[in-house]
Amino acid sequence: MRSRDSSISFCANGQNSSTRLMVIKGEKKREEKCMKTRVILGIVLTLTLIGCSNTTKIASEPPATSTSLDQQEPDMPYTKDDAIAAFKKDKDYSNYEISDYVLVEDDKLPLLKAVISFHDHEANTDSNLAFVYGDTILRVGFATNEVDGVKTYEIADNSQLTYVGDGAVTTSIRKIETNEVIDYKITFSYDESTSTTNFKVVAEKPTK
Repeated sequence: MRSRDSSISFCANGQNSSTRLMVIKGEKKREEKCMKTRVILGIVLTLTLIGCSNTTKIASEPPATSTSLDQQEPDMPYTKDDAIAAFKKDKDYSNYEISDYVLVEDDKLPLLKAVISFHDHEANTDSNLAFVYGDTILRVGFATNEVDGVKTYEIADNSQLTYVGDGAVTTSIRKIETNEVIDYKITFSYDESTSTTNFKVVAEKPTK
């Protein structure tokens, strides 16, 4: 009788051991699954954080145009080369020869940049002025030849084109036949309301 009991007891103990082994294996599998799940979640979380970091970085970058605006240079001063370049755009420039020029800085006429004295080969006259007003060239002849094609006047030897303010310049010409020197004052004005240009030409008493 005792031997049966021992046998039964042994079998029972064997079954319990097998059950424990199965339980341990099951727990290990669950732990492995949990570890895999944690690893996967960790990778996904890392990728998510990286994606958010990049998005934030891009959003915080300043617009490209702000850099270019900061790097813009201030307005450069108007130069002789600028005046000549503007004058050369005149469709009849091939007939002209520059003899003198003066740059203009006048708060009353901010668009008036320069005045150029030139010889007109076609008309054969020296007494010509071009006012550089913004992007426009405005020409005026202040002493015409007495006979077409025959040069009557030329710029006086010591004449210097001078800007005296309020749109006015002074210059001197010489009458070739009599050697008389005539001082001229030519005043430019522009009426914005009517978009019209006006020139006032005043000749002083000739001197020998």
